[in-house]
Amino acid sequence: MSTRLLIDTDVALGLRHEGRPRDIDDGFAIVEAINVDDLELCGVTTVFGNAPHDAVHRVASEIIKLKKADVAVVPGAAQPLPQDGDLPGPNPAVEFMASQLAQRPMAIAAIGPLTNIGLLVYHHPEVLTNITALIIVAGRSIGASFYIGDAGPVRDFNFENDVRSAELVMTSGISLVLAGFELTSQVTITEVDLATIAARGGATAEYFHTNSLAWCKYWIEEFAEPGFHPWDSAAIAWLRHPEYFESETRGWQIDRSGETPRLECDRNLPGTTVTYCTGFTPGGLDSFVRDVVNTVY
Repeated sequence: MSTRLLIDTDVALGLRHEGRPRDIDDGFAIVEAINVDDLELCGVTTVFGNAPHDAVHRVASEIIKLKKADVAVVPGAAQPLPQDGDLPGPNPAVEFMASQLAQRPMAIAAIGPLTNIGLLVYHHPEVLTNITALIIVAGRSIGASFYIGDAGPVRDFNFENDVRSAELVMTSGISLVLAGFELTSQVTITEVDLATIAARGGATAEYFHTNSLAWCKYWIEEFAEPGFHPWDSAAIAWLRHPEYFESETRGWQIDRSGETPRLECDRNLPGTTVTYCTGFTPGGLDSFVRDVVNTVY
């Protein structure tokens, strides 16, 4: 039986923003969810993040059209929630997710800033029990800093883009899985992997290869890395193959003592808990990379 899935994304495959190529791994997550038999992709909602919302929504729509998939692409938040004061009303993405969840249980892969999910929690608490799992690409161990090669520390991007939404989600009671930087910084997709995709032929392989090269070369030149980390694909892999991952039950906190808030997880923190992905089981990393590459067609 396949797992029903909603993807909330800031996909930027092929885009340039703020003078550089932008993250492409959301695109790989979306195409994997479409192509595999053990997931039923029930909708894609879009959010600002890696690029302005209009551009994100265009790319998500292009991927769905390219795959000729019968999947709705619904626009969501173009900016984060205000840091204080009243919250805005629900946007089309929030209403779409609520309508889907009201009909049947499903998982959500939250692979962008958490604004749409935070508004879903706030406006539609009645549907939250139908979220079987919410996988978030965010969070860190206490004291951990993020580096790409020697560059950093870099941001916990999805969390820091909307801390208020993240707090709404973390306190919601939803079953949460955190698959963040510490996990997928252990994984690299290389130019050789992209060439394998190109050699497969077909419109989808060509589109992904062409629109991934600039991002991969940016990592090689900027960070002296052999390729890029496929962060967002971990959310899909967790749903399909949790056996690939080492994980543990941890408490969490939002530490606001420094200049930038930090979403921290540790086994000794009190209160509600999350499943925190720490690494890969023997063979899990290689299987993860294989799935990322082999599901682009």
